[in-house]
Amino acid sequence: MSIKERREREEQARHRAILSAAEAVFTRNGYFNARMDDIAKAAELAKGTLYYYFKSKDEIFVRLLERESRKVNEEIRRRIPEDCSFREALEQIVVFNLEYFEKNRSFLKMVLPCMCGFIAFKKKDLVARSTQGFEAHGEFIREILSRKIRQESLPIRVEELLEFIKTMQIGIGLKLLEGRREEARAAGRFFLDLIRRNMEETS
Repeated sequence: MSIKERREREEQARHRAILSAAEAVFTRNGYFNARMDDIAKAAELAKGTLYYYFKSKDEIFVRLLERESRKVNEEIRRRIPEDCSFREALEQIVVFNLEYFEKNRSFLKMVLPCMCGFIAFKKKDLVARSTQGFEAHGEFIREILSRKIRQESLPIRVEELLEFIKTMQIGIGLKLLEGRREEARAAGRFFLDLIRRNMEETS
């Protein structure tokens, strides 16, 4: 292994260690109370070393969002095949949100304030990066649901449905953070049942 390759591996390992430490700090303290000092301490680094890799806690926070958004997009694409029906696609979206949020509570604690608009980054490039993953995910969901609605000639407006899905995600997320797992699952079932009844009434 060359010196350059070894340095690159060391840099990558340091990045992963910082992000892992930062995730723990953001989960424990929340975005607003987390400090670079806390992250440096958790990563067992000098503060100056931390600033060498990341210029601010916002940059670290956005990097975590980017990392997790890629996982979310890959998984949701895997779960919704091209040949599934509208109801199957919608059910997979709900099930995915329940399962993913249950398994990734640290990400849930970070992403919910962003979804609700409570966190606003000052730098434009960070604003763009923080929304890029959500937009890619939203665009995929919009595209596949729009196609299913057209194929099945359903009397459903996709933009209204997407707003409903976002509201459901926030509601489910809050219930899971409060430890009310069964209520979160019941909310998912209620959402699917509401869509089903609406489809039956307008068919």
